[in-house]
Amino acid sequence: MSTNFRSAAESALPSGGAVTGDDRTGLFQPLPGEAFLRASLAGAECRPALVLLEGGAGTGKTTLAARWARAAADWDARTLHHTPAAGGTAPPDLTAVEAPALLVVEDVHRAPDGTVPWLRAWLREARPGFVTVVSYRPAELPDPACPLGLDPELPPALRIRRERLGPWEREGTRALALEVLGPERSSERLADRLHLLAGGNPQTVRDLLDVLAETTDAAAALQDEEVEPPVRLSQHIAARMASLGEEATALVRAAAVLGGGSRERDLRRVAGLGRSAGGAGLVRALRSGLLEERAPDRYGFTIPLAASAVLASLPGPIRCTLHRRAADVLTRGGEVSWVAVAHHERLGGREGAWLRAAERAADDPNALADPGAAVSLLRSLLGRPDLPARAAGRLALGLTRNALLTLPSAGTVDVLGQILVLSQLADEVRGEIRLERGLVLNSQLCRSEGKAETERAVSELRARPDLRVRALAALANPLSAVYGLDANLHWWERARATAEASGDPTDLLAARAVRGTIAVACGERRRVPGRPGRLPDPDGGPDSRRNEYLTRALSNAACCAVFNGDLRQAAVLLRRSATPWAATAAPFITQCDRGTELLLRLERGEWSGLGRESRGLLSGVGTRVDARLVLLQLGLAQGAWEDCVTLQPGLEDMPRVFSQFPYEVSAAGLRIRMAVARQNTAEAIASADRIWHRLRAKGVWVWAGHAAPWAVEAWLLAGREDTARAAVAEFAAGLRAHHSRTAGAALLRCRALLAEHAGEHPEARGLFGRAALVHERSGAPYRRALDLEAAGRCGLVARSPEAEAEAEAGPGAGAGDPAEGPLRDLEEALRVFASLGASWDALRARGTLRELAPSGPSRALAGDAADARGRGRPAYGDALSPREQEVAALAAGGLTNREIAGALHLSPRTVEQHVYRIMRKTHAVSRRHLPTSRADS
Repeated sequence: MSTNFRSAAESALPSGGAVTGDDRTGLFQPLPGEAFLRASLAGAECRPALVLLEGGAGTGKTTLAARWARAAADWDARTLHHTPAAGGTAPPDLTAVEAPALLVVEDVHRAPDGTVPWLRAWLREARPGFVTVVSYRPAELPDPACPLGLDPELPPALRIRRERLGPWEREGTRALALEVLGPERSSERLADRLHLLAGGNPQTVRDLLDVLAETTDAAAALQDEEVEPPVRLSQHIAARMASLGEEATALVRAAAVLGGGSRERDLRRVAGLGRSAGGAGLVRALRSGLLEERAPDRYGFTIPLAASAVLASLPGPIRCTLHRRAADVLTRGGEVSWVAVAHHERLGGREGAWLRAAERAADDPNALADPGAAVSLLRSLLGRPDLPARAAGRLALGLTRNALLTLPSAGTVDVLGQILVLSQLADEVRGEIRLERGLVLNSQLCRSEGKAETERAVSELRARPDLRVRALAALANPLSAVYGLDANLHWWERARATAEASGDPTDLLAARAVRGTIAVACGERRRVPGRPGRLPDPDGGPDSRRNEYLTRALSNAACCAVFNGDLRQAAVLLRRSATPWAATAAPFITQCDRGTELLLRLERGEWSGLGRESRGLLSGVGTRVDARLVLLQLGLAQGAWEDCVTLQPGLEDMPRVFSQFPYEVSAAGLRIRMAVARQNTAEAIASADRIWHRLRAKGVWVWAGHAAPWAVEAWLLAGREDTARAAVAEFAAGLRAHHSRTAGAALLRCRALLAEHAGEHPEARGLFGRAALVHERSGAPYRRALDLEAAGRCGLVARSPEAEAEAEAGPGAGAGDPAEGPLRDLEEALRVFASLGASWDALRARGTLRELAPSGPSRALAGDAADARGRGRPAYGDALSPREQEVAALAAGGLTNREIAGALHLSPRTVEQHVYRIMRKTHAVSRRHLPTSRADS
């Protein structure tokens, strides 16, 4: 084969200097044009075909062509590749190439003069069974619609297909960001910002992610005012700019200064061009592919980040002149964006005009339309010795009011902290800024200093009862672990007294609402006026404070209802909280509700797709703790223990990572349960002792239900029966005035564990069964299955030798078989585990059946019994046997041979032999690469 060609494998490499896409995430699946190509390459008698593959720089033409070449090779077609733009390569001789064959000719827009005539001649004489792919950038052709020139005289028999590649959809960017940065560093917000900057261009997205992967805080790096464009993008922009005329260059520079979608008139004025020259220049800039029409008479960069590359290449005097013109243009319109004007005045070097614009921006109701620009303006003001404190204070107040209900960055909080130290601020202004900053720190960024800031704000807001009520209500929120329940009630009493003294209806509503949240959180049996059922719905009216208090109360109550096991109430509260007002004015609360919805789906057993969605929300503001907790539970249930280890914070970091207390308790319960399963008694005891101490300090005992059974199991495993019995008694005492379904079932399970430990298996079976019934009524299938499994285990252990002998005597004994009920419990638990995908729990339940079930009755083990007795073991060859599939799933999840042996009731030596055979059959290079399901094997 001629040296002018590259093999299919080599064709995956980008051609010389081009901006190319990346398909490592499989974002282009299914293969575009597959049916057309397959039909055209089916045999030497097929009609010849031409595929025009067009797309801008970085849209992935080279990658798609390489995928087509690989597919053609799989279909037994020859694959040929020619890149005339690489230089030094003559057009190939195709007369000796047999059909079917695929020829890829890349980058025709940069090809030497003789390439297009050669292509036209080849296509006029193209033989059957040949497919020719021609890739090009339309914007870099003399006529974008005619890559082969005008009237190429293509024969009628030639089949022609045009494949256009453009920017990715938002989901494509999100998928690649999740793969490169991982779930804990890639939030939807970060991916959306990335998509916006890159304009969805695949290669620019990839290059930005390569940079972000090396930073400690990817979100902060991407939120900076000036994100540095990737080198590849800068080089491409420089090359395109060099081919533009003077007028088009001026228009592109003006677009870079103005940013966003600008009108033609504004672009011409900033560029200093008249109507005729400016119009012609804009048309050329659009045809170059650098600019695009975003809406009627609105033009901007195809890749917004390219504006930074253009600005970076401008000499200082030219850049300053353009910014001054931009400021003048923006002040001519009817509605002026004073934040933008101040930005241009500052970069244009007009100090006095900048400060005057900053003063106007502080009074502009639209100043926060772009919070990032407002933060940037504040930062620039704070760096001045002659700081206009009044303007900074007013703008800061606007930011604080906006930050709590939206999704602020850490930069917002930091700049507000710098403003608080200004001596020129009035106490009232300082107190309001401190309050909102403290609330953001605590609720959104999970930083412990938020409560201290809020307490300081209470003393600074003596003249503002409305803000004092807001601060006191926040301190009374029972979800936080900073204060015990008695302290929460103390703060509520102060909020109520302040509201009653002011007489303001909204303040009184705020005090009522937080008292209702406390009642729901604690499972109080008595009636409280502020319970969510007695609160009105947010109406979206003009009183934003009223809407916020009601929405926040419903959101917090829904979260508490999920942890308390009242899943129907939680669903109702989430529906009431999801108002149009919240969606537009309070996206943070909406995100919190989205996180609560994850927990609700977990409890309801709606696990399909739950892990994938939770991973996508693992770094999102308002959803990170919910997503982490869901993934921990799913990882434990599915045997993905290495994932659990990654997600589980250290013992001392638990309060910081899970800053809301019921989340911390639930995470501690999962940590204890995993340590017990791994027979790590020391870790289990340390976790149990620590969370019990914190539960005692908090005083909300209904939340103990998420950790108490596993703590009791750990203490019993360590021989600390007295500690376990004392803890159960303390738990029961804490539930005398308070109640929740989850806590009630957990108390029954704790007592059942004590009875089982004492050898009182019939009593333990009854208590486990009652706990399962509570969970059945609550609609929590996974918790019910855990209790059914334990009830079945105790029932089988409790069988007497006489009853077992009678059961084995023959079929007639079945009706009175004492093993029938326990077997049904275990089989039902196994069915639920399997339906949820809880593979580790299912394997453990199946192991219990193998160990304890009498021979014959269990339908779940019928296949195993047939395999074990008399018919010979099936010959699986290179396929994995059912037992090997079980071992493989647990080993891939990170379990050791000893832990697998304990789960499956095998010896460690047997497990070791299984793992050896599995790795030999699957050719896995490590345990992590073992198949995790039957489909995988």
